[in-house]
Amino acid sequence: MGAQLFSCLDRLVDIGSTRIKSSGFGIKKKGCSIEEVIKEFHSIEEVVLGSELYCFATEFFMVRNRREIWVAIGDKERKFQWLKLMFERRSNVKP
Repeated sequence: MGAQLFSCLDRLVDIGSTRIKSSGFGIKKKGCSIEEVIKEFHSIEEVVLGSELYCFATEFFMVRNRREIWVAIGDKERKFQWLKLMFERRSNVKP
């Protein structure tokens, strides 16, 4: 019975590991760290430190997939437009 239990646990671990690898979970993407995204955000002239948009962005970028989208957009102006749109829709944005 003990051997069967360990065999089942091994299979579960293998399945879980495969799913994590295939979903990209845990893989760090270049430019997606909080520090990198906020640094680029600070480089945008229109950003006003302490504004509502600024405070929103610091919380918004705590979620990794949002930082990944930010990086994927490419152009800083388009990124800023997207962030402002998310800010306007903030009542619908889940933390």
